[in-house]
Amino acid sequence: MIPIAKYNAEGRCIKAGFSLRPIARAVKRAKRHLTPSAKTRERIEWAFAGIVALLGTIVAVEVLAASAAVMM
Repeated sequence: MIPIAKYNAEGRCIKAGFSLRPIARAVKRAKRHLTPSAKTRERIEWAFAGIVALLGTIVAVEVLAASAAVMM
């Protein structure tokens, strides 16, 4: 942090504090680095869609097997 002090006309310190700008910049930089790229997001979406399709197929087979067992 960068120290900031404000002085009156007589040269006396009337307000002392710290600048938050460097912290805000660091947070923005960290957010940018943690946000996945468009390519990574697309890969995650396709992986999730594949898992859902696989689970949907398994459930459909189980339902068909259960209905076949009931019919017999």
